[in-house]
Amino acid sequence: YQQIGQPTNELLSGAKGALFMLDIRSQGLMRMIQHVLFGQVAKERRIQVSRAEINEFFTSQYNEILVSNNLTEADLEEILAQQQQSLSGFKDSLRADVETQLRDAYLRELIVGAIVPTDEQLMEYLEANISQYDSPESIRASHILVPDEATAQDLYEQLLAGADFAELAREHSDDLGNKDQGGDLDWFERGLMVPEFEEAAFALEVGGISSPVQTQFGYHIIQLTDRRPAFVPTLDDIKDEVRDAYISEQESDRFFDWYEDLYAVSEIEITEPLLNAYFLQDDDLNSAIAEYERLLANSEIGDPYFEYYIGRAYETQAIELAGERAPLEDLEEPTEENLARIEELRTLGKEYENRALEHYLSALEENDVEADDSFVNRVLQLDPGSTDARYILGELYAGRGDIVNAEAQFAEIINDSPDYVRAYTASGDLALQQGAALQAVHRFEQARAISPEDSSILTKLVAAYLAVGYLGEAEETLQRIAQIDPGNVRMQIAEGEVAHARLSEAVEERDELLALEERTPEAEARLDELAQQIDEYSAKAIDRFRIGLQSGGSVDLNVALGQVYLLVGQIDDAEDEFRHVILRSPYRVAAYTGLAEVQAQREDPEGALEHLHSAYSRSFDHQEREEIARRILDFAPEDTITRLRLAQTLGEQYKWSAALREYAVVLDVEPNSIEAYIGIAEAYRWRNESSSAIEYLQRGLSYAEFDFDKISLYEELLVAVQAEVGAGRPFTPVGLDARISLAKIYLDQAREAEALEQLTLVQSDDPDYRLDEVNALIVQAGGTVELPVDETDEDASSAANDVTSADEGSPAGEDVSSDLEEASDALPDEE
Repeated sequence: YQQIGQPTNELLSGAKGALFMLDIRSQGLMRMIQHVLFGQVAKERRIQVSRAEINEFFTSQYNEILVSNNLTEADLEEILAQQQQSLSGFKDSLRADVETQLRDAYLRELIVGAIVPTDEQLMEYLEANISQYDSPESIRASHILVPDEATAQDLYEQLLAGADFAELAREHSDDLGNKDQGGDLDWFERGLMVPEFEEAAFALEVGGISSPVQTQFGYHIIQLTDRRPAFVPTLDDIKDEVRDAYISEQESDRFFDWYEDLYAVSEIEITEPLLNAYFLQDDDLNSAIAEYERLLANSEIGDPYFEYYIGRAYETQAIELAGERAPLEDLEEPTEENLARIEELRTLGKEYENRALEHYLSALEENDVEADDSFVNRVLQLDPGSTDARYILGELYAGRGDIVNAEAQFAEIINDSPDYVRAYTASGDLALQQGAALQAVHRFEQARAISPEDSSILTKLVAAYLAVGYLGEAEETLQRIAQIDPGNVRMQIAEGEVAHARLSEAVEERDELLALEERTPEAEARLDELAQQIDEYSAKAIDRFRIGLQSGGSVDLNVALGQVYLLVGQIDDAEDEFRHVILRSPYRVAAYTGLAEVQAQREDPEGALEHLHSAYSRSFDHQEREEIARRILDFAPEDTITRLRLAQTLGEQYKWSAALREYAVVLDVEPNSIEAYIGIAEAYRWRNESSSAIEYLQRGLSYAEFDFDKISLYEELLVAVQAEVGAGRPFTPVGLDARISLAKIYLDQAREAEALEQLTLVQSDDPDYRLDEVNALIVQAGGTVELPVDETDEDASSAANDVTSADEGSPAGEDVSSDLEEASDALPDEE
């Protein structure tokens, strides 16, 4: 699997992977048995391969290995040495494989014998396999897909008036998979498209265009471009092909039947109990299940997925019974005997499904079992209402970051099974991770109502209370945990977190009072109270966090300790904690921001900035990056690079008003910042102020020196103009001018196709706009233009046909193209 590029980690994970490995082991053992039996029969029949033949075949395979891997023999020897193998050993192994291959080929030839089919046999084979050789009717079509009927009808009328189907598809179709190919869907047969589309497409004549056709995807306009009739070949048409297929099938059948008989009469004992039971499934599913159940009862198998294997066997049995029942249920007039058999099969099938479900659920309870999607969905197919399986599926979604589907699973469980407490806590955990702390509080309080004495739920609730600043509620909940589980380490850590929050409040209030120019006696008294509280809260927080660290807590506790030390001015202790975190976890952003605050308190702004930039480069959270960028600007307000990053981060959070302010500051300092013009235009566009966006982009163009900057600005300008005029509406002159200017740049870069696309769009929106100039540019891009015709001069009319670029070959074309090229050369490079 690795050699063909398939990742084995997916194949080997979970219950599906365990079953896959069991199957691989059984295949390996079967090959070993086959190898021994073939060797015994070959010896009995005196089959020998000549040394010369072995050498010839070996040399061919060995050279193929070297050539296909682009290796010399020295390269191969070096690779083998790295794998602790020798070249001579490799050659001996390959030679033995070659001998076995040749021996087995001779054995197969001897067993099968000559096969000379008659015409009757070939005809019978062709009739039985005609679907492999016939060709059903197929068509080639293009389509334009739009979301509403009015747009579809408008396009349809344009097509009837002579518009180019491919051009309209490229411009208007919502089917991104083929719009750039003019809507071409290539060849397809019946049964591949949705019914409404298929019916309309197959009813067309070649070249015909359908009126708008509604499907689940929107409204389609279809053009039939070609058709192939159904074709059923005769035996004479494909006789050689049929003969080869017939002989190959006969050879395989004869050899397989011979081997089945050989295996049946051979004395074979499989001493591995699990493999032995698995082997039985191929021949006798009931015997295999009986052996599985015996092994389970005797506890002979230590594989954690063993009950999953049993469940699969029962489910297979149920599927086989359903297959036997289906044709009986399709009978128009079933007999009493048929009806009795249907009921018997249905009852037995349900019994097997229940047994499969029982074993699946038992397997899910094993600690070492990884419940993958395949496993959980098998349970849900048998019992769609299985709360445990739906919960596990929700956890799988959460584990891979699919928050929406995870929450949907948990919410559905809560609605259907209001007492299933794990769904509440899982939903609360998700909410806390996503910053929805009030939602987390709600979920954990619901869980507490179901299990009021569960300290783990109460601890989660404390964390949620802290996240929303409900310190009083957090303290009350901690007191309850202390009564239930006084030695709970997580509770003590939570006590430290509450003390930390109280400390932050006290320090903030103290600093506000100290900042007063004149303090009242009441303020002085309050300062004394706060000093005592700060000492108490800091001592408690430090004590609880240290207890957590002694119990194996994570570096998050070191970060929290460092933050407490910062609040009380123990700068050296804070620095020690943050540096300890960085040594253990170099990408912990909070440690770098903590060190920045250490340097700030030491009045070292350069050191603070260094750590803040390190923090920013390691952060991937938008809110966190915003906070870090703002702190950098506290120290370096003239840093336009960081201010630009802040504006972009605000935009990523859809805080467009705040982003506008930051972009404006950047442009005040650096009026030539192309990034800022593009960013501020995007912000105005999202605020539905497209005219302001256009104004800033035009201002940015006056500063753009390089083509790539101009292209970026023009592309954004086109987006802004489209937003201003509305989807599908013709551009204003501002947008048309932008398209022409963009086309000129593309022509300078030899990107003729992209230039032609922009110029074609200009003519589509306004055929007369800067007509001579646009025509000249189209010719320069290799396109075709249509010259105006003087209706009073029939000779001139006949001469003024479509003219393409000068390499068309006609004298008239050369003259006109030359004139247009001269006009093009005379144009300025940019509007």
